[in-house]
Amino acid sequence: MNPEAALFIVFLGTSFLIGAVAARSVKGVADYFIAGARMPWYFLTGTFVASNVSAGLFLGATNMTALHGYAMWCAYVTTSIGFLLSIAVVGVLVRRLASHYEILDFADILATRYCSRGKSVRAVTTLVLPIVYVPMLAAQFMGLATIAASIFDVSYHAMLTGIVILIVAYTLLGGMLGVVWTDGFQFIVLVLGLVVAVPVAMSAAGNGDPAEGWARLNTLGPDLFKWSTESWPWYLVLGQLTWAFSIPVQPHLVTRFLTARDERTILIALPVCLSAGLVIYASTVLVGLLGRLAAPELDSGAYYYIELARGQLGPWLGAFALAGIAAAALSTCSTALIITGQQLSREVYQKWLVPAADERESVLAARLAVFVVGMVAYGIAYFQLLNIFWLVVLSASLLASIFFVPIFAGFFSKTASAQGALASMLAGGATSLVVFAVNEALDAHYFVSELFAGLLASGLAMWLVSRMRPAPAEERQVLQALSLD
Repeated sequence: MNPEAALFIVFLGTSFLIGAVAARSVKGVADYFIAGARMPWYFLTGTFVASNVSAGLFLGATNMTALHGYAMWCAYVTTSIGFLLSIAVVGVLVRRLASHYEILDFADILATRYCSRGKSVRAVTTLVLPIVYVPMLAAQFMGLATIAASIFDVSYHAMLTGIVILIVAYTLLGGMLGVVWTDGFQFIVLVLGLVVAVPVAMSAAGNGDPAEGWARLNTLGPDLFKWSTESWPWYLVLGQLTWAFSIPVQPHLVTRFLTARDERTILIALPVCLSAGLVIYASTVLVGLLGRLAAPELDSGAYYYIELARGQLGPWLGAFALAGIAAAALSTCSTALIITGQQLSREVYQKWLVPAADERESVLAARLAVFVVGMVAYGIAYFQLLNIFWLVVLSASLLASIFFVPIFAGFFSKTASAQGALASMLAGGATSLVVFAVNEALDAHYFVSELFAGLLASGLAMWLVSRMRPAPAEERQVLQALSLD
């Protein structure tokens, strides 16, 4: 067995083992949904960063960097802003909310703030999450299956089936507790894999001299260091603002703060998360460009990162670098699975079908929902309906369009009402989907991106409806409990 296959098997096996061991510590709904709300700062850091870094970054974004150069920094700058808003603002306020009310999932956050229409808010949120997260989940399945297929020299579809079974199994068993534990392990692997790849590949590009490797990078073209190019025009640059708006409200990231011990834990994790993110994003820019040097004639459907790992890093370092991609994708897969599955199980099973269900039955229902969501995403990945990068971008744009205004207005506006929040979510999501469909069908950009159209519609709907139907006293009491009113 070659080193790549051996290391990959060890990595996947370890991830499954951690999830299985975590299952033994799941004693009830709180353990399964929010990891018992007892995670220290280092686990919070690992799970937040690992959940944010995905196959879309390692495979899709490195390919985009290879083609467009440092123009891709526009995506990473806005991501850093998103990190800051997510942890320092949303994270702290969500954890504070959870200290006053029972919060077990993302819909609980919105339904608690907009309590006068809590059931309707929960229903809309539950409807939205599968629409948004299943494409993202499918993108991660595609990335993992592509890597594994190249390592084991088997068909993409056969590898996809095996990967999906493993991910669904360990997520289903351990729930959020297992996801957080495995994220910690996967975070270490992905950071080391990426950081190791850059200096070794730079040295290889210069035949043993890193300075020569850097000089070779500068020969790739005159547009390498421009913020906007003919192939990466201004509207795509501005479209990357989606990360600043989407990261603070992505349910799979927001719910991470519910696992923290307290607000102080979140604030300790903030600088560590920002530092780790900057290292990862800086590394992917160089990896993409070095991959272009290593494989200037890349085949259609191939990835520069994989070519670089297999052709320049040697058998063991290359295998470790590939394991880094797997770690990123695995973390995002398990996160999207648990968030979507638990949301469906709570709303459909616990709130509607069996309101009197005990904790054991509720956990079983959540596990069944995880399985169903995994199978739907598997179908999308099997037929590869969109490429990885744009699957992730579409999901991020929808999340920002639907949830950014309701969450931030809910925390900082006394007049934001439940009716306004419902109108905001529906208007933002519908507008974003329509604009995306028009842009794809006509290959045009009448709006800069579906993000801005969705945010505009969402903001207008919140403002207009909340003016006509202001927040009642019971909703304002939530702000008072948070010391924000």
